[in-house]
Amino acid sequence: MGRARAGIGCFAAGMLAVTGAHAGLGTAVEFYNPKNNHYFLTANPAEAAMLDAGTTVKGWSRTGGQFTVFTEPAEGLAAVCRFFGTPGRGPDSHFYTADTAECDKVRTLPAWTFEEVAFYIPLPSNGDCGANWPVYRSYYSDQIADANHRFTVDLTAHVRMPKRRGDVLEGIVMCAPVTDEEREADVVRFLEQATLGPTEALVAEVKAKGIEKYLDEQIPMNVTRYTQHAYFYPPMGVPCIDDVTPPVTPEKFCYTNKMSLKPVAYEFFRQSRSAPDQVRVRMAHVWHQIFVAAVASTYGTAEFHQRFRDHAFGTFENLLKRYSLSPQLGQFQTWVNNIPEHDGIKPNENYARELMQLFSIGPNVLEEDGTPRLDGQQQFVPTYSQSDIETMARILTGYSYPTLPGNAPQFYVPEGFNYAGDMEPFEKFHDKGAKTLLGGRLTLVAGGSAPAEVNAAIAMLVNHPNTPPFIVKQLIQKTVTSSPSPGYVARAVAVFKDNGKGVRGDLGAVTRAILLDPEARGARKIDQEYGRMREPVLFMTAMLRALDIATDGVQPHDFGYGSNQFLFAPPTVFGYYPADYTLAGSSIPAPEFGIFGSVEFANRANTLSVLLWYDDRPPPPPSIFDPFGPRPYIANATGTKSPTLAAFLANAADPPVLIERLNRLFLHGAMWSQMRSTLEIAIGKIPASDPLRRARLAIDLVLSSIDYQVQK
Repeated sequence: MGRARAGIGCFAAGMLAVTGAHAGLGTAVEFYNPKNNHYFLTANPAEAAMLDAGTTVKGWSRTGGQFTVFTEPAEGLAAVCRFFGTPGRGPDSHFYTADTAECDKVRTLPAWTFEEVAFYIPLPSNGDCGANWPVYRSYYSDQIADANHRFTVDLTAHVRMPKRRGDVLEGIVMCAPVTDEEREADVVRFLEQATLGPTEALVAEVKAKGIEKYLDEQIPMNVTRYTQHAYFYPPMGVPCIDDVTPPVTPEKFCYTNKMSLKPVAYEFFRQSRSAPDQVRVRMAHVWHQIFVAAVASTYGTAEFHQRFRDHAFGTFENLLKRYSLSPQLGQFQTWVNNIPEHDGIKPNENYARELMQLFSIGPNVLEEDGTPRLDGQQQFVPTYSQSDIETMARILTGYSYPTLPGNAPQFYVPEGFNYAGDMEPFEKFHDKGAKTLLGGRLTLVAGGSAPAEVNAAIAMLVNHPNTPPFIVKQLIQKTVTSSPSPGYVARAVAVFKDNGKGVRGDLGAVTRAILLDPEARGARKIDQEYGRMREPVLFMTAMLRALDIATDGVQPHDFGYGSNQFLFAPPTVFGYYPADYTLAGSSIPAPEFGIFGSVEFANRANTLSVLLWYDDRPPPPPSIFDPFGPRPYIANATGTKSPTLAAFLANAADPPVLIERLNRLFLHGAMWSQMRSTLEIAIGKIPASDPLRRARLAIDLVLSSIDYQVQK
């Protein structure tokens, strides 16, 4: 800031204040100035307000970073010394230290001038802050005139400072106390990552229990099940169609109710509101996006997706095996009825390739932190070759559909494919030759059985060093952040490799590690790469849960038509969106943005608005399709009702109170002041005598904002 910056130091002395909400507590707020590439921290409200105004000192803006401090001395707290570079001799910067020895040393340096005790704070014990949050410090530039430090509680922001600015990471230097509001913000963020969406009741429950205890209760919880639909396969020559001639009844809609995935998707949205095993159903939703398949069968769709729920917290080896042997996958990847080479025709290579490329080791060699290993020409190193694909295809021979009860096993099923249970081996159609895979990682002697060789191949892939980073990074991306730091990936990979009890691929332990990692937890996340776009399905389930919207699941499912996430029907084996998609003009990973643009933004906003206000509209004429009403072709249809918002009406008379409630539930307390002011003006224009309209408008504006769309 030059000489003007020095003026702040003089102005700040003795100006610390106690926040209104907590006696004896204050907030250290971070600012950034792009002109000199410096960060500045202040716990003085008046000083922060002056920087916000930008009149006395220009060019500084809030980063969103802040942490709680004590404003008064007390036992167990360290005094934080604040220094400013001596004009003409020292850096154009401030420096803080809670280390008494460091403070005493800096006092002796001519380049620094002691200004004050800025605040008081706990110190770490052996690098551990216990129940407090670590404050990390990094140092920029050995050039005295340009020296600067950054202090942050956001570990992701901290570890990326070498890339951002060339900082040296100095680690934990203080410990910030955690307020009730900050603890709640962390719980809301956790529930966004770990469930199908937070509710106020669940936030209160997890706050009372603690995040770790809640997770420990969730992982062994009984599994929510999809309805077990009866086996159905239309007899030869008898079409299964939707008969739209009046009167329309469920019985006349054969395809929709027996041969499509829709009834299962409807049930997913219904269950999203009340399923008690929320972490399991969320992780099953994650896994179905990694292990992709689709089938034109209602009972088969339910059976396939139940597999992910049943095995979401088992071992990765078992999950991969159950996926690989599912008849839905066998048909989708065309490896059912795969046979040895004959008449010059080699075994089908589809699943052989994608088993390695997409579902286990990935295409390129990775370090344990998920970063790619490069060769001497700075090119990716492939994990497998065409010959490996051909060998794997030979292993994946000799399986057919499960035998229907009462039928004799047969390899070639003329009709009536069975999608319940695992595919069955037929040794007559299995390649019995010797096989060597991935440079000798797997060697199979001649004469092996189909189950033994498939099991051996899956076990080899699970134990391949590339599998943990390839799979773990995807799990982090689909729950916490699309751009995890290498350190975050490496810590979760270590748990994948060994859960502490010698078990590899313990998915319960891996899920726990991902969700409890310090880069996942915290009240505020400010790194510019942190977070993920809410995919359409999770946008909808979060809304259903938080606003207590009654639905039969039909409209939420249909929302996916316009959002490019038609639940349970990903367009390709690569899923709903490209895994390698990056933000426009950058290299920042952002897969979900691959299906998000201006049209999708408008689609979400329109759907939300219609949903909130629909019940106030006159019913459409009988000849007009009612998108939110009960469908006559769906059994027990109720439609989707506009929420009553009863829980929010009591706050509608006081816009700031209503806004703060929404801020805490939907934005984990991180609403910007400009957004708050805009909302107050908009809500204030509606008469207080119409609390429902006020609540609807407030929720409409918050949930359609990009601040909510991007899950931070």
